[in-house]
Amino acid sequence: MTTDLHLLTGAYAVDALDADERAAFEAHLSSCEACAEEVVGLRATGAVLGLAAAITPDPAFGRQLM
Repeated sequence: MTTDLHLLTGAYAVDALDADERAAFEAHLSSCEACAEEVVGLRATGAVLGLAAAITPDPAFGRQLM
């Protein structure tokens, strides 16, 4: 586990911490306003990215690319 809990905001926001890391980070989160704000922002960004629509590229694009 990293010793600087501030570096875990991204992993926490996407639920990528193991149980021990999550427990340590959540204890830290309750007293660190900067991390709490960063997690909120990262989760909001993740939600927006999750709503992005995938498009199928024009077949001509692939031919031009190659």
